[in-house]
Amino acid sequence: MESKKSSFFLRFFLSLFLLILCGIGYLSYEAWNFLSTPANKNAKSFPVEIAENSSLRSICLLLQNKGIISDKLKFELYTRIQKQENKIQAGTFLLSPAWTPHKILEELTTGSTLLYKITIREGLPWWEVAKLLDEQGFCNAKDFKQAIHDKDFLHKKNIPFNNAEGYLYPDTYLLPKPKQITEQDAYKIASRLIDTFYLKTASLKQNIEYQKILNSPQELNKLLTLASIVEKETRLENERPKVAGVYYNRLKKDMILQADPTVIYGLGQNYQGQLLTKHLQDKKNPYNTYQHLGLPPTPICSPSFSAIKATLNPEKHDYIFFVATGIGANHTFSTNLKDHNRAVREYRKNIKKVN
Repeated sequence: MESKKSSFFLRFFLSLFLLILCGIGYLSYEAWNFLSTPANKNAKSFPVEIAENSSLRSICLLLQNKGIISDKLKFELYTRIQKQENKIQAGTFLLSPAWTPHKILEELTTGSTLLYKITIREGLPWWEVAKLLDEQGFCNAKDFKQAIHDKDFLHKKNIPFNNAEGYLYPDTYLLPKPKQITEQDAYKIASRLIDTFYLKTASLKQNIEYQKILNSPQELNKLLTLASIVEKETRLENERPKVAGVYYNRLKKDMILQADPTVIYGLGQNYQGQLLTKHLQDKKNPYNTYQHLGLPPTPICSPSFSAIKATLNPEKHDYIFFVATGIGANHTFSTNLKDHNRAVREYRKNIKKVN
């Protein structure tokens, strides 16, 4: 009787052991199969947004619903086993169902969120930059305006002026798009543009003249202001040193600059695309260089590196006038009013031919 009981228990435990082994084997196979098999090996990558403060369970459900993973429970278990449940980042990621769960988890915990391209063209005033950022969903224009006029923020960025005009470096950027835009997003982007200004102009520090200018807020303001005018007056890089030379010559002779772009900047967002005589005669506009001697109070846009470099190294000549040729983007430069008036008549004649 005892031997029968012993035999029964032996068979029972042996069967239980085999069952456990089979269970372990099955689970191991399932785990191996899940970890080594993509949800869809032929699929392409697409953006997936992970919201702030999302729970692991909700993330796994989202990934399954998007077809990124095949089983939300297995992915959740795998994430917990790897102790990565608190390391998944918020943001928009480029994920693919053709990836293994291991690669997907790695991307969510250590990869970069999806970045979007935005190009800030040369010659834009700050309100156009703000509008562009707002329209493309990076930040609110109102918040951007506040950021670039924030005295504490400007002090931290070593900008000794009333706003960051002149420092919002024109370039192509890759930036994240927040799901819910906050005030901080504007500060982050403004900081990025200003940091890029310092990075891009770092090579100019080899110029002794520029080193002196950097140590003088007043001189730096003059450089960026004149560079911003050069930026607006011509898009041709080979003309910029010559244009800068014209303005330096006029300043030395105490001549008014008569730069249309400065008047337009002073009109701000009220400018309707046509500069009228009343605008040129308006003495209340502090940026009206037809009425006020010297440079305007601040830069009128954030100039490119090319314009800054040209202004730092102006061409030495005797020209004090220039006007567009009316053919292409070139200008005619003159040393006296008589030649300049002749160039103006030629410009008008060429414009008529085009129209």
